[in-house]
Parts: sequence; structure tokens; C-alpha cells
Amino acid sequence: MSKYVIPSKIFLEMGGWRQPLIMVDRITDFKYGENGNVQVIKHITYNEPYLLGHFPEDPIMPGVMISEIFGQASEYFSFLCDICDIWQSQQGEELKSLRDIYARLGDEKMREIIRTRRSQVRGVLASQNLKFKDIAYPGDTIEVTSKLAFSDSSGFMHYAVSAHVGKKLISQGTIINFREVK
Repeated sequence: MSKYVIPSKIFLEMGGWRQPLIMVDRITDFKYGENGNVQVIKHITYNEPYLLGHFPEDPIMPGVMISEIFGQASEYFSFLCDICDIWQSQQGEELKSLRDIYARLGDEKMREIIRTRRSQVRGVLASQNLKFKDIAYPGDTIEVTSKLAFSDSSGFMHYAVSAHVGKKLISQGTIINFREVK
């Protein structure tokens, strides 16, 4: 797990979500490039609002909420790639990892890139093809990996995703986000 945790104020500037729909607690890893990916963590607490009505006698994490984790993780991946691209075009320096981004968070130029790009981009979960293999319960930590499989000319981004609780694979498949730049 990465020790490069992005401060919550900047983390919120990067995402378009607010409570109660923030489904990513922490970005733990990011690799830029052809084989790039993002890894995120979601801790399932006992007081999550969606657990109250989902099998109240035996609460489990709803599959639709796991899909939302996949969608948000995938959008964070694309957003971090955007940041790396913009930084390289403006500063002439290549950023390849979460560590590289973390090292520049104190730079006002980087913070301005984050704020500006967030105001320009909107991404929404458009489609999913997921297989659920096991269950996540309150108290579990879900670890999600998202990797861009391909994008098309209409703005649809196709991501290969997987979710684990510990070593147990609970879901995997494809998430498709529609992403537009204003």
C-alpha cells in the first residue's frame, strides 16, 4: 500500500462526488502509461446509509454500490492521467506514479491544474458488465483495481475492473464511463 496519501481537501477537488456518494476512501496506487491502473480502497462501515435497508437482518454491500466504486475508481484513473498529461505539456516533466503527483501537490501550478480540470470534465457511469463472485460485509475493506481497456471516439471509456476483500475476489468485469470535456 502506498504511503503517498493525497490530502482530503485536494482529494475532494479531484472527484465530482460528495457525501453520501463518495465511494472511494483512498487512492492507494496509480501508474501512468500503456499498462497504467489505479487502485483504491473503500471501507464498509456499519453505518453506511445504503446498508440500513439492504437485508436489514443480514446487511451486505449492495452490488450496485460496488459498481459505483468501480465507476468512481475508473474516473479517478482518467482524471489522474489528465493531470499527468497537462503537467507534462505545461511543465515539460513526466509524471508516472502517485508518488510523482504527491511530490507536486504543494505546487500551486499543480493545484490549479486539478481545480481547472475538475471544472472541465464530467464523467458518469454508463454501463457495466460485472460478475459477482462473493459478498462484502460491514467491516470489510474492498480493494478495487481499474485499468483502461480502450476508449472510443464517442467519449466512452471501457475499464477492466476487479474488487477484492483480502485475497478473495468478490467481483470483476467491465465498467463503461461516459466522459465529456466542457
